[in-house]
Amino acid sequence: MTFRELKQSDEKIFNDWIKSWTTESVIVSVAKPITGSFAEHLANLEQMKNNSINNFVPASNYFFIEDGLIKGGVSARWQLNDHLLNFGGHIGYGVAPAWRQQGIAKRMLELTLNIYQQRKISPVLITAEKWNIASRKTIESNGGVLENIIKEPSTGKLFCRYWIDLNS
Repeated sequence: MTFRELKQSDEKIFNDWIKSWTTESVIVSVAKPITGSFAEHLANLEQMKNNSINNFVPASNYFFIEDGLIKGGVSARWQLNDHLLNFGGHIGYGVAPAWRQQGIAKRMLELTLNIYQQRKISPVLITAEKWNIASRKTIESNGGVLENIIKEPSTGKLFCRYWIDLNS
């Protein structure tokens, strides 16, 4: 198992990863289809690591790769804007439908929190829609403390906001 950013040689497994989400009604940001070439996508990801682009905060994407397959992905956002402070948090993640309920989300979140700790970013905010019990349990198992549940005005969706203090 590796947990890392994409490289040029990952194009095929990345395309397979994107296809694995086609039947899902909710697609996490790291699994959305790309526009342009894979090389352009990698260049955009590299640029996003240190710069805000088109109202997006600086962020890095990491992928859980095992047996030659991308099984999960994480968007690690290094800053929060107003929207992320309420509804998105520092970390967004997803596990491909075929690989759920195997502890991958919990492991990815552990690995991502280690990166935040190395970068001295704490506390870390992670959100989950209220209905998503699996994600809420993943966050709680990694030390998440529920602060509140808020409604997203434009969609009416309820979001649980969890904080994880990496200094304790």
